[in-house]
Amino acid sequence: MMRICLSLDPSRPLRWHLWLAEALAEVPGNDVSCAFAAGCRPLPLIFRLLLELERLVYGLGTNGATGPVEAALRSLPPPPADQVDVVIDLSGEEPLPSGRRVLTPLFNGVPGEIGVMAALANDQDLLVELHDTARPSQPWMARPASVDREVFAASLDSVLSCAVALILKALREETGSAAFGVPGPRTASPSLGALPALARATRTVTSKAIRFLDMLARGGRRWGIGWRFDESASLLDKGDAAFRVLTGDTDCYLADPFPFRHQGQDFIFVEKYLYSKNRGCIAVVAVDRNGTAGAPQIVVEEPHHLSYPFVFEQDGQIWMIPESAAARNICLYRAVEFPYRWTREACLIEGIEGYDTTPLCHKGGFLFFVSLRLWRSTSWDVLSLYRAESLTGSWTPYAANPVLIDATLSRPAGAVIRHGGRTLRPVQDCSRGYGGAVTFCRIDALGESEFAQTPVGRIRSGAFGCHTYNRRSGLEAIDLFGHIGGLREVTTSYRLLVSDAPVSGPHGQSLSWPVSRPV
Repeated sequence: MMRICLSLDPSRPLRWHLWLAEALAEVPGNDVSCAFAAGCRPLPLIFRLLLELERLVYGLGTNGATGPVEAALRSLPPPPADQVDVVIDLSGEEPLPSGRRVLTPLFNGVPGEIGVMAALANDQDLLVELHDTARPSQPWMARPASVDREVFAASLDSVLSCAVALILKALREETGSAAFGVPGPRTASPSLGALPALARATRTVTSKAIRFLDMLARGGRRWGIGWRFDESASLLDKGDAAFRVLTGDTDCYLADPFPFRHQGQDFIFVEKYLYSKNRGCIAVVAVDRNGTAGAPQIVVEEPHHLSYPFVFEQDGQIWMIPESAAARNICLYRAVEFPYRWTREACLIEGIEGYDTTPLCHKGGFLFFVSLRLWRSTSWDVLSLYRAESLTGSWTPYAANPVLIDATLSRPAGAVIRHGGRTLRPVQDCSRGYGGAVTFCRIDALGESEFAQTPVGRIRSGAFGCHTYNRRSGLEAIDLFGHIGGLREVTTSYRLLVSDAPVSGPHGQSLSWPVSRPV
């Protein structure tokens, strides 16, 4: 049995603390208690007023990470009189209950939720550090995304959900290790220069209105896709290339392009988001080498949102795994009459809110890269891996899941590719918002319980955002986000970040080829 005590500030018993307590209590053998610190460090009044204003304006309700749940937390039992196994310091106040191990989360170097808000007010990237006396020189780290950096309540939901996931990961991976039970020195928490952060947060309220009016004046931003044919060289080879731009009509937008050639004809599968239904469906665009693109025709539509139509060929059949997180499942579709008729063949996994599932053939089976949404997190910063013996086989999660909590390098951005003898995974950089850019990560390790990658290159399209890249049979496609009305062509660049030298897989074994064919 592991005895875990949450140390809370009596002025801030919040819903994310309850999420953590409930998740800990679900683990067999855990005994969860709660202690309230003697001192109080409430959120400054101006921040509390701002959160209340946002809840009213945006209709956010009180079920978010910072909603008050004092009664539920006070119903937890107090810690035992003797030493507990783990103290999770969520108060930042001394003295703490006696524990063999202490975990202290810091948000951009600051204990407590105010650290998140100060980072947002000062336009900083978001960082969670979990200081752990079991490994005092190496804090656990996560880089969460934010749905909207100008909405503090939404950003707090994202960051604090990731903090829960990071704490659970630290307990799972260190429990029973040699380090567990050997207390180290506690790390002093940095102080917060509160007044500049408060002043900046106040100005943020005005800046929201200014940006909103500016957006109305210039016209809304939307998604479109870019495409080009080049049999000889990809964007990664050329460094710069011009893409034709295809946008939806006034009633929809297009995103998440996946090219596919069949019987000498070229197609691009896309998410077609219908404003009238407030959800996406899967459409296909026929294109030719003369630069002509047909109208997007809907081929898969469900009562829930669909996007990211990962299309691939396996065992003589053409398959599709679209994103269907709104239905809390991941389903497999088979082409009955390619490309216009599809049937849902199997539900691969139920009960998870998984985004942008990207399969990879590996060691005779399949690996699936999936971004999960946990509690009130975004779907941009948590990456998990699953494996299965066959395409429709039972999925087994990696023991180290989530393998990554990082808004810059987690969520898939297209099929894993082979380029120059390396295995590259396109990922979405959402550190400054959704669809910021596409980064290519070289996969360095991919074993039964290990995963490592190195960022090596990056796609940019000037002022436009981008979150998908795919290439097949010389047809290359990206998507674009911004003021794309009337845009016919865009120049996109690819630049190296580090020396992209060839590497081998774990233990010197070459990594397998991906499901999609190499570029």
